[in-house]
Amino acid sequence: MALMAVILLATARSRMIEPLFGGLDRAVALHRLLGPIAVGLVVVHVLLYIPTTLERGGSIADLVVPFWSPLVNNFNAVMFVLLLAAVGVAYSRRLRYERWLSLHGLMGPIFLGTSAHALLAGPTVQAFEPLRWWLWLLVFIGLGAWGYRVLIYRRAAPRCNYRVQSVTRRGADALDLVLRPHDRRLLYEPGTFVFINRPGADGGRWEPHPFSISSSPTERDLRLSIRQVGDFTRSLANLQRGDAIEVFGPFGGFTMHRFARYRRFVCIGAGIGITPFLSMLRFEATNDDFRRLWLWYVVHDAADAPYDAELREGVDRADSYVDYELWPTSERGRLTAAQVVDAVRPLEDFAVMLCGPPAFMRSMTRQFIAQGVPPERIISEDFSFHTTRPGRSSPRPDRGADGGLSTAVALPPGQGYKAAPSRSEETVLRCPSGGETAGE
Repeated sequence: MALMAVILLATARSRMIEPLFGGLDRAVALHRLLGPIAVGLVVVHVLLYIPTTLERGGSIADLVVPFWSPLVNNFNAVMFVLLLAAVGVAYSRRLRYERWLSLHGLMGPIFLGTSAHALLAGPTVQAFEPLRWWLWLLVFIGLGAWGYRVLIYRRAAPRCNYRVQSVTRRGADALDLVLRPHDRRLLYEPGTFVFINRPGADGGRWEPHPFSISSSPTERDLRLSIRQVGDFTRSLANLQRGDAIEVFGPFGGFTMHRFARYRRFVCIGAGIGITPFLSMLRFEATNDDFRRLWLWYVVHDAADAPYDAELREGVDRADSYVDYELWPTSERGRLTAAQVVDAVRPLEDFAVMLCGPPAFMRSMTRQFIAQGVPPERIISEDFSFHTTRPGRSSPRPDRGADGGLSTAVALPPGQGYKAAPSRSEETVLRCPSGGETAGE
């Protein structure tokens, strides 16, 4: 019950709660980790009742199959089946993002049912008042988080109203969406991401999707750099100047501002994972805060690097001293931490910021640790919320997922990161480049 309450709290998408988890990406990662653990504990709980049930002349079906016999506690059995079904659906890659997200709304009633079972069944809870109060606190936290996310967020969540200023193609499957504030501007840090919604689009469906910000906080317009993966992100190419967009956020802690104690940063963006670094580099031209930066833009080949020219111009304008290098893997093989460390030496007191496909970030993290970089100096943001089969609408933020946040880097045979996604599936919502690495 405690784990389920934390799971619901982690996905409340509240900016007040987000810092408790160290960022929305870490909250989602915790959500995905605790889900199977919570279900596993429920299964163990049921298994412990088997010996007693068999001694009474019953069967295992009396514990888990609703309406099987007069011995079945139908309420408990129904809750157990619903919980297993909900978790199974949550990890399915065949659902459209919208359906997958809407099914998460069922977790509230399931949590309420399991809470009722915990509070009403068993003499221990009834006899021990501190335990009873603790369970009621969990109910309050879990249902409060679920109610805010499902019932209140759509109507009352803080948002900024923007209008489409321009939509610019960036290569074959990416675009820049530039938004102009209609009333008040969004205040954000470079490297963070937002959720956007199109009011009234598609029959008024509520479909907020996450994308990384690639503009500077000092600029009037808000720019989102988006990889087109699913139905939603592909539809953005049809937006017209003046169309309304609701912006929620900002979210995430993938920003140098949160790590001011470090004055040297190694930044590596793979594919659309370069997006948050676009925002950071644009901000470096105006912040009057000198840092030493090394930036690598990892792509399959030069044709897959639509932001190369912008990055080179940003390096010339930056107040900080920046070394920038485009790294086409088709020509130079995959980038390794050893190569990065060799380029930075003899300096050692640097932090590493990684954004890209989860497999890329895991591989680079292990390599940097092997090179002696302390884990606390390796900063990344993971937004792999959901995956879908080809032909389906992408999931959420990949910050990539639909959008932008992160995207897989196409590497030549034998040179790819072994865990990289194959072309048979699309992964969405990874790092902030949102990339969705944000958003479908």
